[in-house]
Amino acid sequence: MTGEAVEESGVRARTRRAILTAAALVFARDRGASLSTVAREAGVGRTTLHRYFPDRAALVRELAYEVVRETTEVLARADLECVPVWEAIERVIYEFVAMGERYYFLLQEHDLDSDTKLASSDSAALAPFLELLRRGQASGELRADLPAEWLLQVTDSLVNEAWLATMDGTLARTDTVRAVMATLRGGIAAPSDH
Repeated sequence: MTGEAVEESGVRARTRRAILTAAALVFARDRGASLSTVAREAGVGRTTLHRYFPDRAALVRELAYEVVRETTEVLARADLECVPVWEAIERVIYEFVAMGERYYFLLQEHDLDSDTKLASSDSAALAPFLELLRRGQASGELRADLPAEWLLQVTDSLVNEAWLATMDGTLARTDTVRAVMATLRGGIAAPSDH
């Protein structure tokens, strides 16, 4: 696997999906977890896992590309340009929170920082959200005194922290979008004139 979309069907596609889903969950909880743990979580044998992903690096890389593809899809589905800025931001937060451990995995996977193709794909995937933030700055709804890229990083950090808070029980999953939005509104909204 190289991060490029591969047409699969039937059992093979379901097995691949189960392995990637399990890997996101396992690696989000324990970065150093073994492939045996991933295989067990996926409900497959280690030999089966190795038929799909020959080593840990291949699995991590493919999972990262899968999450970037999913990010592209959820941002396209959110119709960000068709709604007011704050409603669009809330849609993004909702989608990122719904991605759960997969989005958390991507934010935390620093072993892939040197993968320029992945970085480029990730930047392209997040471009619609970055444009939304710039639109909010241009309209005066978001702080224009901070770079839009910083606002994106802050949003990613808040989603990351919300996921961690749900994992440790500090925050109910149903409260995550509200908590992130309240924090964003208090921190990146343009200062009011009154």
